[in-house]
Amino acid sequence: MGFRFVFAGISILSLLLQVSCSSIKGAERNTGEALMYGMVYNMENLPVSNAEVFIDGKSTTQTDAQGRFILISERRNDFTILLVKSGYENVTGNFHFEPMEVIHLIMVNAGQLVTQAEFSMDEGRYPEAVALCERALALNHERIDASYLKALGLVRMREYERARIILKELKTRIGEKEYIQQILEGLRQ
Repeated sequence: MGFRFVFAGISILSLLLQVSCSSIKGAERNTGEALMYGMVYNMENLPVSNAEVFIDGKSTTQTDAQGRFILISERRNDFTILLVKSGYENVTGNFHFEPMEVIHLIMVNAGQLVTQAEFSMDEGRYPEAVALCERALALNHERIDASYLKALGLVRMREYERARIILKELKTRIGEKEYIQQILEGLRQ
């Protein structure tokens, strides 16, 4: 394929990333191969370590403790990248290999999706809030906060039967809670 990744130790990678990419743009190695870098963060701008990196469907490496990885290629082609990490939504996209450039990617986890859903609820964007909760639940179906928030969004959207089903499931999972019972009683009226 003519494309590969190298996982470097933090000290080597730190040294490489300290060099200004613009000052050596297009630098090539003796073999004709060139370097390109990747950096993966979450929505809170924290590095995502140990995310598996796939290029054109082939597993190549994982991100380091700082969310970084190095790409080495002889070809200046377009490639498809896929990032996978448990607890996070997969990220996929296309990029063109440009030596010494940096690809910045953002991954999102269930907690961050719930936080976004809360903001959407506060702003009255209930369908968006419900969709964000569904994404969070796809990552972790045990999240009570996502289920509860989804039910509240459905109530605001007047989808009472769907909300009732979720609230009854929550009641079974976590027991009798006054806040759940109050909503269920309101749905009966």
